[in-house]
Amino acid sequence: MATKRYLADDIVKLYSAGDSKTLVATLFWGDEVSEIGRRNGLPVFRLARAEWNEKRGDYEVVTQEVQPRKPPKFRKGSVLKVRFVDVGQGDGAMIETPRGQRLLVDGGEGPWFRRYIRVAYAYILKTKPLFCDAIVVTHGDADHYAGLTELVNARLRNGSSLITAERVFHNGLVKSSSEDVKRVFGKTAKVGKTTYVVDLEEDLLRVPAARLNTPFRAWQEALRRLKKNSGKLHVRRLAYGDGTAFDFLQDDGLKVQVLGPIVEEVRGKPALPFLKRPGTGSLSASHTINGHSVVLKVSYGNVRFLLGGDLNEESEERLLAHSRERGDSLASEVLKVPHHGSADFSPRALEAIRPVVSVVSSGDETVAKEYIHPRAGLMGALGKYSRASVDRPLVYATEMVAFFRRVKTAYEKLPRPDKEGNREREMRNAYEKKAFGIVHVRTDGERVLVATHSGKDNQKESYAFRVDERGDVRFEETAIL
Repeated sequence: MATKRYLADDIVKLYSAGDSKTLVATLFWGDEVSEIGRRNGLPVFRLARAEWNEKRGDYEVVTQEVQPRKPPKFRKGSVLKVRFVDVGQGDGAMIETPRGQRLLVDGGEGPWFRRYIRVAYAYILKTKPLFCDAIVVTHGDADHYAGLTELVNARLRNGSSLITAERVFHNGLVKSSSEDVKRVFGKTAKVGKTTYVVDLEEDLLRVPAARLNTPFRAWQEALRRLKKNSGKLHVRRLAYGDGTAFDFLQDDGLKVQVLGPIVEEVRGKPALPFLKRPGTGSLSASHTINGHSVVLKVSYGNVRFLLGGDLNEESEERLLAHSRERGDSLASEVLKVPHHGSADFSPRALEAIRPVVSVVSSGDETVAKEYIHPRAGLMGALGKYSRASVDRPLVYATEMVAFFRRVKTAYEKLPRPDKEGNREREMRNAYEKKAFGIVHVRTDGERVLVATHSGKDNQKESYAFRVDERGDVRFEETAIL
């Protein structure tokens, strides 16, 4: 009979049982393993993992017996796990509590978040869908939620859903296809010189389809399917102070604060002000939906995470002023950097957050979605405004911790023959992504481990530090490879 154990070592490399040369998987601090016996004085674990099957064109779950090369240490339970997933141009993160509750925060635009979940949770998906306690859509830009549409619509080979969920949280703004900036979010009202959106939606399932643009209509249909598959689904708009929405979390010492969006009341209705394009003073739909992202501050013991959606300078300044008025601190050890490292940020907000670990979610996909993210000035500011007591703060970009392999022979079709009559030419700068840039952050409320992968299966980079009750940080080691 298998015994459930939790790893206490930072990095544990597992090899095929009886063959210490074949590396099968690498696990991290707090990961769960199933011990089924011992061989040569070392524990044997049963490991389920996903492998790509070329013939089927799909992942299949393979169960294998594996062993470490040296005796691992074990702990009583798991830790809080936050994974910042490489989804290209977009955001996607997953939070898993020590008791195993799961929160998805955004999901990118393409298939990458879905593919990551297929691989990371193969051991669960072998027998049932992955249950998520909540899905948080920080705001209604497709690069944050269209990938969730793919995830919800996905099916396993047995026909069952890939995921089920009980709750979906959002910021209340839905996009239409209108080109009129004042109509894109529905009804507006003007108070003095400020224009407000007063058509904030509570339940996205009840919004007339005519009000929605194409990605939102697809998401609404996916939510209907999710409700059918899950049996029940609670859809709710979040605003500053709505932390009780996360009362379902069961771990002691775990707390979620909702710091954004900051909703006002206009003519008896909840409203959000239109934000403006920097340097012009003109109303901007994109800055408005970005700036009113759902902002979460997740605290576990002494360790704090700030997930900033796509905040911009105007909204960060507003958040900073509002939090100071309310006596709320923005200080956090781990920052999901807003808006993929855009140049539109507030240095004063970064100074208030004082991160030790900053994670930028960015990636080049097409020329149409090239925004020069992350910007050099933003990356420099992250270093400047990181925790002053830390000599070497950690700054990550998901595309920078990915691994791209150069393709030796790749060709592109020419629309017409070249001067020599050739219709093809060699494209010398062709690469394929072999390892996605996942940033793993784990904590027991005092100790923090940050780990990333590389192009080599047996090579990882990790850092560990401790946070005391005053927020003082002490690194344990510089790096482990």
